[in-house]
Amino acid sequence: MGWAELSRAAPSQVESRQNYKLQQYLLEEVKWLDRFFSKEGIPATVAFDELDTWLEQVSDSLFRGLSTNADRLYNEIGEIIETLKQDTAALQTAESTEEVPDRIAKIGALSRDKMIKHLFAVTEKIEIPSKTDYQTVSSFYKGTTAALEFPFGKSETNIYCVRSLFPDEIKTAIADLKRLRTSLDQLIAPLKGKESQIRQLEHVPALVQAINDVRSGIAEEKEHVNDQEEACSALERNIETESSRLERIEDSEDWKKFKALEGEVSSVKEELNTLEANVLRLFAPLTKPLKLLKKQDETGRHTLTPEERTAIGSILSSPLRALGGDINGRLRAIQKVIEGDPAVLKDRKRETALNWIEQLLQADLASITGKRERLQLQITETTSTLSDLAILQEKEELEHSLEAAQGQRAHLREEIARSKKHIVSLDEELREQKQRLVKALEELAGNEIEVTFEF
Repeated sequence: MGWAELSRAAPSQVESRQNYKLQQYLLEEVKWLDRFFSKEGIPATVAFDELDTWLEQVSDSLFRGLSTNADRLYNEIGEIIETLKQDTAALQTAESTEEVPDRIAKIGALSRDKMIKHLFAVTEKIEIPSKTDYQTVSSFYKGTTAALEFPFGKSETNIYCVRSLFPDEIKTAIADLKRLRTSLDQLIAPLKGKESQIRQLEHVPALVQAINDVRSGIAEEKEHVNDQEEACSALERNIETESSRLERIEDSEDWKKFKALEGEVSSVKEELNTLEANVLRLFAPLTKPLKLLKKQDETGRHTLTPEERTAIGSILSSPLRALGGDINGRLRAIQKVIEGDPAVLKDRKRETALNWIEQLLQADLASITGKRERLQLQITETTSTLSDLAILQEKEELEHSLEAAQGQRAHLREEIARSKKHIVSLDEELREQKQRLVKALEELAGNEIEVTFEF
């Protein structure tokens, strides 16, 4: 059994009168609640930004008389605490004159020490608040009643033993605790039956904060979208400006000159490629016979002179490079090898190779070499002229800048689309939060409430 149980035991006549007053007080509160829920004194319309004032009105109406009641009972509880300290001190110094068995005397003495320690701790711990709002009253009530709970074991043996030793002192202390419990019950009485309204009162600020958080999120996202759109507009202007510059470059005489020279280089390169392909075709019929001669030289079946070996190797390696040297002399050296030893090639291959060498000797190979050199020189000179023209670099830099700007614009447009989608989601969340707030206010007031949101 704890102090709370002890304080509820065997009410005296004084306590009975106090309980009657408490019941009358609660009856009046119930009647007032009926008036409260009949929508008296609670504005049916409230602006969101004025909710603090509205909640104060609701709180004042809901807890009518709480402050006056608390002030009175705070004083009363303070007096009881002082009396309890004195009575606890009296219990501490009391000498027992009762004749009891040794076992009861031993248990009683130990239990008294625990009681005294706890009672002093309780009286020191209880601090009378200075505020009389419902949160303070509720917190004080919960803390004090929790402090009064003190178990003395699994049975009433300990209490019985202490009472057997110090009957008068225990009776006085228990009377103090009963008065304290009665005062605490009277203190909390105005809050009884209003638990759901209290929960709503405590929940509304969180709902208001949630709405403000979503509003801030929407404002930040809209500002972000505005910044992105301004950046996108700046990019659009930059892209338009640089596109105009690019058009002017492409319409300029310098660019037309560049394109003409570029076309010239392309045409000459194509002519050179055709010429070199024709050269390779001219020497293609000699490829197999020359490879056979080279193989026979490598295997020792026929030994070539260094001059003959060089002639065969140069043509096999690159007929184009061979044209740059004494091509006719090399062809005659090869012709001499084939004619000097009928065994080096079979009759048909020998005859074909000799006929083709003769045709090459009759051809104007020197003119082919000269034309090739002229085409190469023309390509080199025209390419050099092109490289000296700054317009290509200017155009390429401008195209790279345009490409980068267009990429940034595409990225910004994607970001803007995501941000706007997020704003739609936040707007829906805001709508739901508003509905939750209105519902909470209506449950608090007991009637329909219209909340005006100026945003």
